[in-house]
Amino acid sequence: MVIDDVNNYRNMKYIHYIILSALMLLSSCGNKKIADEILKMQSRPIDLTACEDAVCYENGKKSTYTCADSAYKLVIYIDSASCSPCFISHMYDYEETVAELDSVGIRTVFIFEPQEEKEEDVKTLLDRQAYPFLSVVVRNGSFSSANPHLPSSPLLHSFLLNKENKVIVVGNPARNDKVKELMLNTVKSLKES
Repeated sequence: MVIDDVNNYRNMKYIHYIILSALMLLSSCGNKKIADEILKMQSRPIDLTACEDAVCYENGKKSTYTCADSAYKLVIYIDSASCSPCFISHMYDYEETVAELDSVGIRTVFIFEPQEEKEEDVKTLLDRQAYPFLSVVVRNGSFSSANPHLPSSPLLHSFLLNKENKVIVVGNPARNDKVKELMLNTVKSLKES
């Protein structure tokens, strides 16, 4: 029990070090608003229960939500203000990154929360495109309602969660190699400690 407590302390200490470093960098660059948004995201766990009742696709087939037991999850959230069909048409850009993250035990889930009138279009596109990663279509703003602490900025809609669904890294690893390296190194370090 004492060893587990020591390991948990080390993990939390490491996570806090990463978070503080990122916040200092952001604050020093005059991005106080972004730093505040990240702190708000980390104020409580991300609620993924909306995904459990959602329509899911993987490899072009209907699937079920399979991330509940994953130790690390990369969430890429596409909200109702975003162009979901546009995003879907470019999801192939994520294939290499998702494979690399998967190799260290990070499960990637794309969460779509389209406007009600676009929902069927999104489902049809995900079915046709047959991407090899889990895509979830939640209804009626259920994800955003369960997570009012998420910022409206799409720049902050990609984030790495730990087993307790707490945000440990924010950023899009497919668009920023430094974010990808940070995610990979964070998970490797947490697994080693």
